[in-house]
Amino acid sequence: MPTTSRYAREMSERSTPPRAHRSLPAAPRTVRAAPRTLPAASRAWRILLVLAAIGVLLAGQFLRSNDLFPLGSLDQYSRGTDPDGHVINTCLQGVRDDGEPFDIPFGNHSVGIQRADVENHLRTIREDPERLAPLAAEYDRRHADEPALTAVVLCQRITHLKDGAPHGDPEFVEVVRWEADA
Repeated sequence: MPTTSRYAREMSERSTPPRAHRSLPAAPRTVRAAPRTLPAASRAWRILLVLAAIGVLLAGQFLRSNDLFPLGSLDQYSRGTDPDGHVINTCLQGVRDDGEPFDIPFGNHSVGIQRADVENHLRTIREDPERLAPLAAEYDRRHADEPALTAVVLCQRITHLKDGAPHGDPEFVEVVRWEADA
């Protein structure tokens, strides 16, 4: 005699079919309304917003300005270096009454601006050396206990590479000089 489980016996004795076999009540029919469209003014400002964002992205790419980052490229990461080329390191030097130049580090604690920001405006600084005057003023303000600067030199140290490693001594190039009014 075959043995059946207690659960199977109870299920066979039930007068109603198991729940899985019962038919479900029909869902009430709903009439779907046509989707609402945005008013013209709402569509217009959304389109203008998208166009403005695209404009900022394009401007950041083609103007090569870090001012629009992260919506544009960050210059220091935007291109590679040829292993047999050269590396240009923009530098800043100050000159006091003794005439001896000394390195001034870029940054918020010395001249209030980063090197990349100066490099982005190198062409305009070459055209107008007076643009270095605020850097000299900021350095003097932050170093009030030292003699004032009589000149600021924007310079570049060019390191030549061979197989990706420095080759020879760096070349020093004076890009532009600002002289304080006497």
